[in-house]
Amino acid sequence: MRSLLSGYVPPGTRLLLLSSFLATVPLGYLTVVLPLYLARVGIEPAVIGAMYTVSGAVSAVLVAVSGLFADRWGRRRFLLAGTLVPALSYLVFATTADVPWLFAASLFGGVGIANGAAGALTIATFDALLADRTTERTRTRVFAAGGVVWGLAVAAGSLAAGVPDLLGRASGMPMIDAYRLPYLAMIVLALAASAALVPIQDDPELHAARVASGWWPRRSRRPIAVYSLGIGLVGFGLGIGVQLLPLWYRLRFGVGEADLGPWYAGGQLASFAAVALIPYLERRLGAANAILALFGGASVSLALIVLAPVFWVAGVLHVVRSFLTNLAWPFHQSVLMTATAPEERATAVGAGFSVWGATNALGPLAAGAFLGAGVFALPLLVGSVMYLAGGLAFGIGFRRLLGTRPATATSDAAP
Repeated sequence: MRSLLSGYVPPGTRLLLLSSFLATVPLGYLTVVLPLYLARVGIEPAVIGAMYTVSGAVSAVLVAVSGLFADRWGRRRFLLAGTLVPALSYLVFATTADVPWLFAASLFGGVGIANGAAGALTIATFDALLADRTTERTRTRVFAAGGVVWGLAVAAGSLAAGVPDLLGRASGMPMIDAYRLPYLAMIVLALAASAALVPIQDDPELHAARVASGWWPRRSRRPIAVYSLGIGLVGFGLGIGVQLLPLWYRLRFGVGEADLGPWYAGGQLASFAAVALIPYLERRLGAANAILALFGGASVSLALIVLAPVFWVAGVLHVVRSFLTNLAWPFHQSVLMTATAPEERATAVGAGFSVWGATNALGPLAAGAFLGAGVFALPLLVGSVMYLAGGLAFGIGFRRLLGTRPATATSDAAP
């Protein structure tokens, strides 16, 4: 770990990555447990899908606005607020299974990868703050290290998916109560992640340059357009093909949280290889071609899950898909941050993820309806096509842009 920090992570980025780790552990747990927990308390698949859709829709509406405001008013305060907000959702999960309250929790954050209002506040600001503390030479490596940290956190949360079952067996408490106790631990993690952000400061020169340029991004329109198209297609693929996969696995193979947790964790732990592979792929393929190749492989893996005769085959393909998409993430994060003007970075990420949130929000609603009707193949096949289309948009678009990125208005050196 010390070697990773010294070789990949400049000192100015370490608190950000620590906060990211603490805040992401609950995501790994909820990715596996939440759809199954909601089904156990009697909520229909279509309603579960609607909760994920509400979360994604709120994130889509707010994320572009939060990016604009964060660039002008300070990125750290938006990131800090977004890191705290999920604690409210965890409190709801710990205390009630009433559908109206669960929909309210979806609005705040804690349901799905889009993460509602919390996701809108954090998505746009985290990447921009991380990029501010890197140079163009180190940026892809730092985002790769961030991907490893994120993967470790998701793996830790996924491995904890069997905790409710262990609590129920060890104490004899009702299973619903055993599900609710881990949510209290998540509140503590959210508070700790917020505390790690307190010492971080914004760069006043960047915000002064953003205020001087006006409300709308003028120098980064082309990379924003390319990124929005690619991330929007990937977002719909993720929403329809991946977000309700725990429920898909249960309906298709009859497996539960304890069965799924190790496979979900395995896909994230494989991200350790990103530290070695990302520099190699960057040298051999270039960032744009690497994104296309990785999403192409993820597309094939997701489609083949439909044909899996037994769960362990689906589990292997799931690990491969997770690994490839995690490997692609640092590339398109880094390329966007390099292609945009520094003072417009949060705006750029916010605009792209606004499109991602909108398309991602539609996916679970459709997937829930298909699963409720017993149609298992279509959600994964549509998700596979969207992954491939997103990879093509990223690969072709950024290949054209890398030689035409805007000159920086301020220093792009890490502090």
